[in-house]
Amino acid sequence: MKFDPAMAGFLLALVGSLSGWVAWWNGKRQQTIQKAVTDAEKALNDKRNFDHLVRNQSEISKNIAYGFKDIDEQMADQNNELREIKAWLIRGKASE
Repeated sequence: MKFDPAMAGFLLALVGSLSGWVAWWNGKRQQTIQKAVTDAEKALNDKRNFDHLVRNQSEISKNIAYGFKDIDEQMADQNNELREIKAWLIRGKASE
């Protein structure tokens, strides 16, 4: 079998082209995987942030409700004290 430089050149070009294609494809695949991982992390972080905001809003609503309850109790106490003062004043004027 005689050495054919044209065939050897063709085989070297073919092997070089195939290895280049494999390297390109592997890099493209890695980029696709990395993009998918980045997108998944972003989605998870967005969900975590949203859940955090929902919990904060819920806590704020509960605290506002507790605040209004406390204000209602204070107003009821003040109302009772004003009634007592009014009754004391009325009794004082009636005795005059």
